[in-house]
Amino acid sequence: MDFEKSTTTTGKQLRRTRDGRMIAGVCSGAARFLGVDANLVRLGIAVFTLFGGAGIALYVIGWVLIPEEGAPTSIAEDLLKKASDSPTVQDAVNKTKDAVNKNRSHT
Repeated sequence: MDFEKSTTTTGKQLRRTRDGRMIAGVCSGAARFLGVDANLVRLGIAVFTLFGGAGIALYVIGWVLIPEEGAPTSIAEDLLKKASDSPTVQDAVNKTKDAVNKNRSHT
């Protein structure tokens, strides 16, 4: 039998949504991914915010790491790409590697 692989992805992808968003679409995207109402996810974020402030941190992390609908990469991936292209960052990485290697050879 000859099975052809599908070129389209049939699985769900976690994406920030444009429709149903209130701020950045993190809760509505997570709700769509999980198959629940967006207000339940928002309520969960609010509870985490009230008890220790973790909800705000989770939302910001989601905003940075989860790509928006239609975007191939997330904000974090875009920032890392820009940083890796910067000569200043490359120089700092090389200096750090040299310092680590120098410390290893002395011990």
